[in-house]
Amino acid sequence: MIALTTSGRPARLASLPSRQTARKVCVGASAAAFGLYLASPFVTLWTIGTSLQSHDMTSLGQVINWGSLDASIKHQALSGLNLLQPASDDLPEFGSSFATTAVSNAVDINVSQANLGTLVDEAMPAALPAKQAAPSLGTLVSKTSFRFARLDQFEASVPLPGHERETPLKIEMRIQGWRWKITKVDFPVARQPTMTASATPSNA
Repeated sequence: MIALTTSGRPARLASLPSRQTARKVCVGASAAAFGLYLASPFVTLWTIGTSLQSHDMTSLGQVINWGSLDASIKHQALSGLNLLQPASDDLPEFGSSFATTAVSNAVDINVSQANLGTLVDEAMPAALPAKQAAPSLGTLVSKTSFRFARLDQFEASVPLPGHERETPLKIEMRIQGWRWKITKVDFPVARQPTMTASATPSNA
């Protein structure tokens, strides 16, 4: 038996519009949330760029996971010094062990919120050739490639002007504490030469 409303319509039919409205609200809210998620890493990158331009180290430091960035820089420094190669015997050489400790200590001391301004001042001039004006933020963004490596990991590769023969500056961010934070930075290094094989037979 179907109950009737005061207007004489079945109660089941009267509830349909409200269910459809609720469904539309849910779909709309989900779409908006997904859109905010897709836009959020770009907003963070824009914050990083404007913080660098205005030399706002306080805002820049808030989007950095210092522990992860510290480990990333140590790994690159040790790799550049060939200190990550496996030792020939069970015990590493004294010199290699000493150098590894020295590099780790130097990174621990210098890579910090307190020294962030100095690090940026030293890194920015080195990123550009002499007498070349710094490109605008919009120009850098237009040449940058982006990708979601995972749902909680976002990567940006920035080709630096004057460093065309080197790999792009790679910035990795992850969601931590409900916000994107820089966890890794791969600095430009010389590109490995590509070997090409010729199919033309040599003239003997």
